[in-house]
Amino acid sequence: MIVTATRAPRPVASIPGSVIVIEKEEIQKELAFTSDLTNVISKRVPGFSVSNQGISGASETFRGRRVQVLVDGVARSTPLRDVSRLLSVIDINRVERIEVVNGASSIYGDGATGGVINIITKDAEQENTINLEVSSGIRAFTADIADSLAPEGSATASGRFGAFDYLATLSGRLVNDTFDGAGNRLPDDPLIGQGAFANSETIQGLAKLGGSHEGRRLEFSADFVQLDQEPDFYADYDSDPVSVDFEDSYEAESIREDSNSQSLLFTDRNFALGDLSIRAYRNDIEKRFADARLSPANFAVLFSGDPANPVSEDGQTTLESLQYGVRSTVDTRLDNLVQGVLDGLALTWGFDYGHSTTEQEFENGVETIAPMTLDSYAAFLQTEVAPWSFLLLRGGVRYERFDLEVDTFTRPSYLVLQNGFTFPIPEVRVLGDEFTFDEFVFNLGAVAFATEELEFFAGYSRGYSLPDVGGFTRRAATGASGTVDFADIGPEAQTVDNVEAGLRFDREPFRLALSGFVSWSDLGTNFDASTNEVQQQKEEIYGIEAIGEVDVLDNLTLGTVFGWREGRRDTDGNGSLDANLPNNRIGAPFRVTAYADYRTEFDLTLRFEALYTSRRNQFDGVQKVELKPTYTFNLSARYPVLGGQLGFGVENILDRAQENPTATATRNLPVNAFGRIVSLTYSRSF
Repeated sequence: MIVTATRAPRPVASIPGSVIVIEKEEIQKELAFTSDLTNVISKRVPGFSVSNQGISGASETFRGRRVQVLVDGVARSTPLRDVSRLLSVIDINRVERIEVVNGASSIYGDGATGGVINIITKDAEQENTINLEVSSGIRAFTADIADSLAPEGSATASGRFGAFDYLATLSGRLVNDTFDGAGNRLPDDPLIGQGAFANSETIQGLAKLGGSHEGRRLEFSADFVQLDQEPDFYADYDSDPVSVDFEDSYEAESIREDSNSQSLLFTDRNFALGDLSIRAYRNDIEKRFADARLSPANFAVLFSGDPANPVSEDGQTTLESLQYGVRSTVDTRLDNLVQGVLDGLALTWGFDYGHSTTEQEFENGVETIAPMTLDSYAAFLQTEVAPWSFLLLRGGVRYERFDLEVDTFTRPSYLVLQNGFTFPIPEVRVLGDEFTFDEFVFNLGAVAFATEELEFFAGYSRGYSLPDVGGFTRRAATGASGTVDFADIGPEAQTVDNVEAGLRFDREPFRLALSGFVSWSDLGTNFDASTNEVQQQKEEIYGIEAIGEVDVLDNLTLGTVFGWREGRRDTDGNGSLDANLPNNRIGAPFRVTAYADYRTEFDLTLRFEALYTSRRNQFDGVQKVELKPTYTFNLSARYPVLGGQLGFGVENILDRAQENPTATATRNLPVNAFGRIVSLTYSRSF
């Protein structure tokens, strides 16, 4: 199995760390349950959090840290203002496979302190023909089928004629009301401004056009996503669990995603120094968030300036980020030069440049954060060699430099709710400046091939990243007045060290991947929901992960995905790890998915899943809030009909009323999970 998330194509067996590849067939199985890509990754990647079932990735961490999401090798994050709305707005119908590399890494630059998820989109497959794929589905909650019907559809046309190929995908999705296992309607925005899927419309498109000649290829791709969610009511955060406030109609602007991306890829297998890859890209991102009422859960809103009507009607915010850059990679094989001396010797090297501007404003044009500009530069060198047939060594170095410009801005006046009283805090002038962060980061690892079926690996890696700079400026100097200097309150760049060891075993009928890891940082970033502050503290995270399968029969496979993690931090700055990391970093520490895939003699395919997440009730240095254990059972069936595949799925078969641990962890408020969902899907290729 070959992966590309390592910057150059490499077999999984050659990577000294945990790697997970979710192939197209596995994605197709999940379509019978869900069209949310986050849900697919959550169930199949042990280090990834349980999905919060919203459009935001709030509290969805990777081994307790940030994850860098790539689409065809290009980052889709907004690192200067980490608003997390990434995976949920990527159309699952355009995905060919998903590559996941666990652990801190700098191979793609800023943001990968927990790992890298690379979404590989589909390409044209067949030559000299036009291929058409269509899929449709309808999903509903059994608590109220009529009010929760959610239709979706997708069409893909592709072709390859001589040296040229193309692909175009268009999809749409409509979601109505959502319900929990008790039959109660769920809030349209249970996560305070983040948004959910309820009462939303989404349209997405992808187009690719490429040409190949004598080992060279030029490919242009473009995609867009438009999501519009119109909540009916505000949420009541004082209830247990968080519920719909049917007496408070939502009258603000809709929650919106209007983003588009373009990239141009050139590859040359005849390049004098090896396989050359150059990708230029541009991302234009716009995200509008929900309006949220002043409450103990959201205790700071924009002050109107009028004591008689202190809550501003313009408290909604919109984030805009424009990004462009270029990534270049050369994969140089040196086998022939040192044949018989250093077998398998290869160098992977290149240069990256990225530019981004980020701003966030309230509806009246008042700046929410300081406008920022970031230029990033990097050069890297990765090498691998097999000194003996049973041992492969990999190591590398990357120099990373961030030039950050923070504009001077006025942090506006907020109306604050505290101990039952409301009062405005004064605006503060925040003086911007220019800052430079740079670091050399390293990685080193080994894979030992004990047999053809068994290999052991161990590795060290370091990631380097800027934290949520915008989050710091939004909450700048809340206890001060007058003028402050951003240099005195701003965050520092974060390095994360990661050590991992494990094994991979593949011998019919068994397959197993097992690993343990420890990661640590002197400047871990935490958002404290009780004080609305972002802090940087010394921290350590550790865990164990496993994926196993066994073919019990030719037509029956049993499997499991297991993960456990926990973390500690230094809350008083004395160097001792004195408290656990907050729930929004760790969530449910222990979780397991067990499944059975069965195919009958008449081509009916069945899948049964059992999912469990554990309780967590740890003191995080500020408070102790319990996350309750959950268990969920799912069942799906697929059967060939009229040349296509008919699918039927049931999520949460028992219709259990239980909390979603990740959504609950976001603000330490109880948020219920989805109740029973039934799905009917059909797909066919022509």
